[in-house]
Amino acid sequence: MMEAHPPLTAATLARLLGPWRVVGGADAARHPARTALAERITALILDGRVAVGARLPAERPLSEALGLSRTTVTAAYAHLVEQGYAAARRGSGTYTALPERLLASPSGGWHESLDPDPIDLTCAAPLPPLAALRAATSWAAERLPLLAGDVLQPYGLASLREAVAERYRARGLPTEPSQILITAGAQGAITLVGRLLIRSGDRVLVEGPTYPNAIDSFAGARARLTPVPLDPASGWADVPGGRPQAAAVSALGGAGAGLATATSRIPLAQAATRLSPRLVYTVPHFHNPTGMLMPADLAGPLARAARKAGAWLLADETITDAALDVPVPPPFAAAVGAADAERLLVCGSLGKSFWGGLRIGWLRAPSRVVHELAAARASLDLGSPILDQLIGVAVLQEGFGIEEERRREWRECRALLETQLRASMPDWSWRTPEGGLSLWVRLAEGEESTALVHRAATHGLLLQSGPRFGADPGTYERHLRLPYTQTPDKIREAVRRLAAARTALGPLRTSESRRDLVA
Repeated sequence: MMEAHPPLTAATLARLLGPWRVVGGADAARHPARTALAERITALILDGRVAVGARLPAERPLSEALGLSRTTVTAAYAHLVEQGYAAARRGSGTYTALPERLLASPSGGWHESLDPDPIDLTCAAPLPPLAALRAATSWAAERLPLLAGDVLQPYGLASLREAVAERYRARGLPTEPSQILITAGAQGAITLVGRLLIRSGDRVLVEGPTYPNAIDSFAGARARLTPVPLDPASGWADVPGGRPQAAAVSALGGAGAGLATATSRIPLAQAATRLSPRLVYTVPHFHNPTGMLMPADLAGPLARAARKAGAWLLADETITDAALDVPVPPPFAAAVGAADAERLLVCGSLGKSFWGGLRIGWLRAPSRVVHELAAARASLDLGSPILDQLIGVAVLQEGFGIEEERRREWRECRALLETQLRASMPDWSWRTPEGGLSLWVRLAEGEESTALVHRAATHGLLLQSGPRFGADPGTYERHLRLPYTQTPDKIREAVRRLAAARTALGPLRTSESRRDLVA
């Protein structure tokens, strides 16, 4: 039984739909608007932006909100029911549903692919380093009998907590094992923070765009998400009279003047100062999805602004080790003063630097917070797998990690993906990131990533659309995240399938008559 959800209003669904277009195909030729609307709602269900079991708006209000005839909306709903994405309940309305043929996606939502072996680019996760993984697993298996009676470790293995703490110390940040909590990946840390620190209705500031699973975690905690846009050129830093300052003022509801000098350079800090959130979430190192790197001198002012606002600051360092063109940045907390560090939480993992299948992450926090989180996790997972933790010790402490080799592979795959995209989609643009595991691509004028991702699935290519990375409905529709963590052969084939899907969409066949929510 799916959880009950509040009904979607016509205005909300219209915002989620954003700008959409009629695409090619035999059925579209007969019923273009009906098919386009049904496919758009289907795409929203598949990527999780519309919940399963939600009641769709009545036909008349939605037709008015979209500027369509009621007959078209009714026909679109009928098409959804026919395809299994909706169920009509007599006297109650039409509710979203899922066909049984769908599979859950690890990045959230579901996917439907006719290809028996699709290329999955929904997660920017590295392939397993088989030789190193075998060696680390063998090392861990030899030591497992010594821990047979200690299967539940709410704080994590002492040896792994020490290994993580030593990793911070080696990078110039004094850290005690008591400040480390081992979690099921960095996502486990984010979920725990949401469960312990966020109450229903609390405001959470996030970057725009940002990591979609963090959005889902905070939304699941019933937080009010407020995105603060990153500028494509300057990132977190403010530029007087430029786009970032305008975006920050917009996020603050127009109250952008009179801020302290220390925070006036940082829109995220401005928002914390004015809005008094419960939590501020940032991805400072090789930001997901843009790949941008926060200047080290912005960390201190941001942490100070969060602390003075009474907010917790959660810095996600999951991708820190994926430094491709610059040295690995120092820990975020290294630039934060002692008083401000009392409200600072930092999460990391081995999922990006070693292997995503090794579900080992951690949270660095004040010791008292670690104690509270360890108690709060009992109803969630009771502790991380012992064997995985031992493998983590082998990677961090015994020298089985192969970070430099991985970086070399990622540089080569990044260059390959860029070359393939320039040859197949020369009208797309992006900024080559200094690190990270993906490109944040801007599509050509008139293209929409939601429609492209939906069509790509029919060509055996699974992607995440740009709006999945925005806390505001309908934003980033002209963007697409493309990871370069697959093998060279799969990267070439992925671009070929993407180009085929783009061609299958055909030219724009309807004019844009709704409010443009594309960022």
